[in-house]
Amino acid sequence: MRIISTTPGTRLLTTLSVMATSVLLASCGSDSSNDSDSDASAETVSYSLQFSASVGAEEMACGEHTTLVGTADDGNGSLPSIKDFRLYVSDVQVATDDGEFVSLTLDSSDWQYENVALLDFEDGSDTCTSSTTAMNSVITGTAPEADYSRVRFTVGVPEDLNHLDSDTAVSPLNISGLHWSWAGGYKHARLDVVDWNIHLGTTGCTLDENNDNLDCTDSRPNRPTYTFSNVTLASSTINFDYAALVADSDITTDEGGATGCMSSATDPECAEIFTNLGLDVTTGQCLDDDCDSQTWVTVE
Repeated sequence: MRIISTTPGTRLLTTLSVMATSVLLASCGSDSSNDSDSDASAETVSYSLQFSASVGAEEMACGEHTTLVGTADDGNGSLPSIKDFRLYVSDVQVATDDGEFVSLTLDSSDWQYENVALLDFEDGSDTCTSSTTAMNSVITGTAPEADYSRVRFTVGVPEDLNHLDSDTAVSPLNISGLHWSWAGGYKHARLDVVDWNIHLGTTGCTLDENNDNLDCTDSRPNRPTYTFSNVTLASSTINFDYAALVADSDITTDEGGATGCMSSATDPECAEIFTNLGLDVTTGQCLDDDCDSQTWVTVE
């Protein structure tokens, strides 16, 4: 994978801030009497949207945490040892209090391609032996200048990019550890602890008898969309909390299927996870508008 390493530092405070540089998009000229209108320009501004991850009040890090999570031992919980914490985010949008949502046009980089970005909260140390040292917790892009106070995004690779060949795809869609197969597509999120994994991805796509002609008509998309209001653009933090995600799960046991939850509708470990994601485990769709019932992502 061709990733440029960033400096991890301590837990990044998440801000949605206007960067200093503006880009002026000039409209094409005209010989008509409406020259003054056609010469008008639409001003766009660079924004950076940063994210963080935690285990309860603890900053996310590889290795064992001291926060008890889940329902092990009759609700006392267990201490998770983080192995991997990466997820794709797509279709990032912003809006004013009463305006329409507009897309954040993502910058091209090793972390971003078209409308999808990779967030990586592990540094390859300690128990995170199957991943990389590079980390990323920021999404950058441009949008028309405005006083934005709402944010919307989807966790997952969009359908039109979900079935690329990871061997030939560009970064960040070239990571084998975040890809199931051509028919299976990408792991929208890989959130692993020692002995218990959460792999969120689209299920139900099929191939014909010649192992060709991909059909996702009856698939479960498993892409939650989250919308947040009352965002303070200069100081808000968008945080993914593993403890909240597994609050109703016993991560020390497995009652069937793959260890943990691999997005199967019949896996007994997936029901509670999907509920906390805001998803219907049967359909893979939001339980309500924009998955508002989710419990694990907050703006701080």
